Parts: sequence; C-alpha cells; structure tokens
Amino acid sequence: MSYPERSWNDGDVEVLGRRLWAGGVATAVVAAGIAIVGVLIISNVFDLGIQTAQRSGALVDNALTIIPVCAVIAALAGTALLHLLLLTTPRPATFFSAIVLLVLVVLVLQVFLAAGGVVDHIATAVLYTAIGLAIISMLSGVSRTAVRPAAQGGWGGRQYDGRYDQRYGTYERPHDDPYAQPDQRTTRYDPRGPQGGGRWQ
Repeated sequence: MSYPERSWNDGDVEVLGRRLWAGGVATAVVAAGIAIVGVLIISNVFDLGIQTAQRSGALVDNALTIIPVCAVIAALAGTALLHLLLLTTPRPATFFSAIVLLVLVVLVLQVFLAAGGVVDHIATAVLYTAIGLAIISMLSGVSRTAVRPAAQGGWGGRQYDGRYDQRYGTYERPHDDPYAQPDQRTTRYDPRGPQGGGRWQ
C-alpha cells in the first residue's frame, strides 16, 4: 500500500483553524481545572506550597488563581505553536510533543534546582507535569481532526478517496497493476461471445 506525502507547496493541506482553536480553548479549560484541583490537594490536603521556578525557592502567592491562569496561557500558547507547525512541518504532532516536553522538563528542573523542601519540589513538579501532559495529549488529539485534504487535488496531487485516517490524511490505495487479470469469481460467462467460443464479461 502507498502512503503519499502531504505537499504544502501544492496547497494539498487544509488546516481547520476554527476547529483547532475551539479544541485549544477546551484544552485550556481542562488544564485550568487540573490546576485548581491540584492546588487544592497540595495546599489543603498535604499542607504544602507551590514553588516558583525562581532560584530563591519562593512559593506562589495566591496559587489558586495564578496556577490556573498560567495553565490557560500555556494551553493557548501551545495551540498557537501547533497551528504554526500544522502549516509548516510534515509531522506537526511529533514536533509539538517534543517541543512541549522539552519546555516541561526545563520547568521541572528549575523547580528542583531552586531552594526549598524536597516534598514541596516533588508536589510542584507533579502538578506541573500533570498540566503539561494533559495539554500535550489533548492538543495532539485535536490536531488529528484539525487537518484535512484540500477540496481539490488530494494529498500530493492525488485524488482523495474518502478513507481519511488519523495520520493527517494518509490513505490506502492499491497500486494499479497493468498486468492484473480479471477475477473469474466476479465475472460472468457469455456463451454468445465472438466466434461462438464464448467470452467472460
């Protein structure tokens, strides 16, 4: 089976911006919810603080507001990055996940390198990781439905046959075999063929 590559130069790819940003907003809402729940658990259940990424190890003031707002900003920034990658790169979801994971690792390292208690470090790192992984997974899922073949041309100049899957428009189409013989199981014998010898239809 062949999997033709997408061609941005030929205008074969169409990014559904409205659907992408609707998914980005929904992701931001979910990320904010995770942040609120995480802050409540860390602060009220375990009586710990949320640390900033500063070397001083200062705690986040009014974390129940600041952390969810930061989560929303991160989700919307991730949506903008994903939109750019969808328009310019051949494997947007892969590059998006790699970039956001690198940013998340740097953030978590900053938390552990700051002054403060180890337990606070671990609780903060778990919260940031949960928010970051949620953003990655949800936006990666959104990206699969935010791209489709252009109305004309299909992928790589090939016509799209309707079998659109989750790998950004790859599809399976059998090779045309010029030497293929007709399938006798699906043909009908006509005894009135040329020279009375009969023929297959």
